[in-house]
Amino acid sequence: MAKKNKKKTPHKQRRRWPLILFLFILLGLGSIIGVLGYAASTLPPFDPTQLSGANATLLYDDQNEMFSRLHAGQNRTEVSYEKLPDNLINAVIATEDRDFYNHHGVNFKGIARALVYNVTSRDITGQGASTITQQLARNAFLELDKKFERKFKEIILAFKLESHYSKEEIMEMYLNMINFGAGSYGVQAAANTYFGEDVSELSLAECSILAGLPQSPNGYNPFEHYDRARARQKIVLNNMVTCGNISATEAEEAFNTELQFVQTQSTRKQYGYFIDSVIDETLDILGSTDKFEDPEDSIYRSGLKIYTTMNPNLQVHAEEYFANPANFPSETKNDQIVQVGMVIIDHQNGEVKSVMGGREYERQRGFNRAINAYRQPGSSIKPVTVYAPALENGFMPFTVFDDSPISYKIGNSVWQPKNYDYSYRGLITMRTAVQWSINTYAVQMLDTLGVRTGYDFGKSLGLSLVDTPGNNDLALAPLSLGGLTKGTNPLQMAGAYGAFGTGGYYIKPHFIRKIVDQNGVVIYEANVSPQKVMGEDTAWLMTSMLQTVVQAGTGTNAAVPGVPTGGKTGTSEEYNDSWFCGLTPAYSAAVWMGYDEKETMHNVYGGGYPAKLFRSMMQKAHENTPAGAFTRPSNVVEVAVCSKSGKLPSAICPADDIISEFARTANVPTGTCEIHELVSVCNESGKLAGRYCPDTKSIVGVRVSEESYDPEKLPTEECDIHTEFNMPALIKNVVKDKIPSLIPGLQKDREDKPKHNKAQD
Repeated sequence: MAKKNKKKTPHKQRRRWPLILFLFILLGLGSIIGVLGYAASTLPPFDPTQLSGANATLLYDDQNEMFSRLHAGQNRTEVSYEKLPDNLINAVIATEDRDFYNHHGVNFKGIARALVYNVTSRDITGQGASTITQQLARNAFLELDKKFERKFKEIILAFKLESHYSKEEIMEMYLNMINFGAGSYGVQAAANTYFGEDVSELSLAECSILAGLPQSPNGYNPFEHYDRARARQKIVLNNMVTCGNISATEAEEAFNTELQFVQTQSTRKQYGYFIDSVIDETLDILGSTDKFEDPEDSIYRSGLKIYTTMNPNLQVHAEEYFANPANFPSETKNDQIVQVGMVIIDHQNGEVKSVMGGREYERQRGFNRAINAYRQPGSSIKPVTVYAPALENGFMPFTVFDDSPISYKIGNSVWQPKNYDYSYRGLITMRTAVQWSINTYAVQMLDTLGVRTGYDFGKSLGLSLVDTPGNNDLALAPLSLGGLTKGTNPLQMAGAYGAFGTGGYYIKPHFIRKIVDQNGVVIYEANVSPQKVMGEDTAWLMTSMLQTVVQAGTGTNAAVPGVPTGGKTGTSEEYNDSWFCGLTPAYSAAVWMGYDEKETMHNVYGGGYPAKLFRSMMQKAHENTPAGAFTRPSNVVEVAVCSKSGKLPSAICPADDIISEFARTANVPTGTCEIHELVSVCNESGKLAGRYCPDTKSIVGVRVSEESYDPEKLPTEECDIHTEFNMPALIKNVVKDKIPSLIPGLQKDREDKPKHNKAQD
């Protein structure tokens, strides 16, 4: 007979449950101990320095207003606990960790609730329950992945933090580290990013917005998800009411307060070229000291305050001007557009006020054509390496050279410099040569001065001229016409022209006034040390001639209404580069245009688009800056000179050739013009009249070489038509012209006598 199965009694089953539960607990504790052991063995080093996040470097403009931050991945600025508003601290605690002041880093009740949730939801990745201390530990020491063992690491590290730091210190570190969205890490960066304020100035409404962000910085970002941010704000305010921090009325008032969000524009576009220039200069400064082991890392992580020279209004105007294609040539070559580089300097202190390195800011620390592009300056170099050194060496604006074809033997070849318009004007003054950018004059003047004189002068004004064997700028062509070995850039040219506005002092252009470390210590301050390069009289005379260029020369498009303006155009020989460099009493500037690949441009000259860009920038610069004046030095006087000889006029110098010009008192001419002569010319042959020429006239002209193109050049050959005595011609001439004048009334009698009318006979 089969045995019957015995049923287990409920009593026996109840006796087994404690054992099963005990085994589960034992297994759980073992697992927890195992995980804790593993977590403890794989903990990262407890490095307190990691509790201070990388600080963003702040950039300030020339009005000491903060306009940008530099940060490596994290935009962060630390702030002390004392500056944190009570409303902010209370809002964070009420929302993130209500038992913050009662636990020792871990809230076990919260962990229990989280475990229940994880088991019931079968989510072993860990749910919530992180205290403020745990969140700080996670952000400072742990990877931001969501693994089970990470929660145990948080717990261990949280206990360590609580044993080392006070609650206030933990709160300070927490609020300085966590992510608030929109690229801002730490509450100071968040206050600036969202509201443009210091954290100490935050209102209750603003505090409640920020306190709601850490749970989901991107999800509650008010710039992108305003409604979500507002809903989260209401939760935060209600939490504060529940915790007794504020009343329900205060919560309602805060929620109804209209918030003014001021989103900082991305530096990728705005101020981009200026910021890049500041970074480059900062690297040079920090690299020259032993304070920073890694200068580049220090820029982004050391919480520096860099006070720059930027004029924000001028920089924004430049960016808007550059954004309009109508302001630039429309031509293209090989899919390239005509590019631009521009620098504006306050030449009294060398501060760069605006810089643009291209038509569009493309990427951080990219190619900056205002600083990195070295191009041929063409005729814009002449004031720097020819005319200013000539003035300094005693030549005056009325010094005369013959603008006619010239040639120089250089090695085995002959160099024949040409004028840009392929025309010649004969005897001209230095002022006329500058006004119309005459190449032959510049070459002759530099040849007279000596190339070493021009070279040294250009170097003293900041140009990167080259003097190496076999390949150098110690020659007529590079220094007189701008065909340099290396080239120059707008930053250098603006600095060089600035010396004309300072009375002869060169000040190296710079982008930074001072740098302050995170402890408030000034670690760098710009040392503006003007270098005397030329006399005040030389600078003023050069500026006077540059003003003529703008008033009535190749640079009329650069004229700034109501502002004394001087400048010089420049176009390289192959039409690859076009320049306008100039100054007002307050600023100097340089503009370059050309293709990056040095292609030939068509109808793009220095007096066109570059001059117009210069004018627009200077008009903006002088909106709030008085026009000022170029004050004439006391040792510069006005004199009347002959424009054909550069000497005092003689009795026969034509009135049209007598000009009023400026001169240094030591260089006022003392000699009298000897180049003008009074000669008799045969009317028929146009040559010098001979003894047999029947019809002559007296003219005044200049005695120059046969090769001269001067329109007043006197003939050098004698009449070859009338070579012997010709009586009939002489008599005819006397009868025709002489007799009536010798017998007064004869001609009148002839005119008054009635004519005989045959019809009356």
